[in-house]
Amino acid sequence: MPRTHTRSRARLLTGGVVAATTAVLATTALTFTAVAAPKPTPKDAPKDSVKVLDWLAVKQSDGKPERVRVGADWTVHSHLYTNKKGKPGKKIGDASAHCSAVDVTRHGYVALCHRVLRTDDGSISLSDTIDRFGRHPHGGRSAVTGGTGKYVEAEGQAELTFHGDIARYRILLDD
Repeated sequence: MPRTHTRSRARLLTGGVVAATTAVLATTALTFTAVAAPKPTPKDAPKDSVKVLDWLAVKQSDGKPERVRVGADWTVHSHLYTNKKGKPGKKIGDASAHCSAVDVTRHGYVALCHRVLRTDDGSISLSDTIDRFGRHPHGGRSAVTGGTGKYVEAEGQAELTFHGDIARYRILLDD
């Protein structure tokens, strides 16, 4: 009789260990599943969780060579303003870009650029590759790669439009 009782305890103990292990594994799997879920993109995010900045940059200097060739580098510096109905509003800082030509055809070129928009509240860094083919306006999308100050955890994308000496930055920041 004592032997059967010992076997029953062993079975109960083994069953308890298996149940506890299963519960821990299930909790861990749920935790990893929750962590692995992707963040919503600005398009998918609710409208109140996306902050939109609408700024204009007016070019002050441009080191782009007259004849752009693959590998050519240049910098651009601009004054940064709020966008007041398509015209520069209040001056809020400056913008600079460092660009390199990555492809050149008889119709235009493709430039890889890193941009920094500086304001009193902080700066936002952007990175993009944009085509400059044909007539104005040119434009494309840029990734928000970081920031400082108020924008220290900046994530999102920007829609850039270039027309002559004015660039529009419509920045969609995820919160």
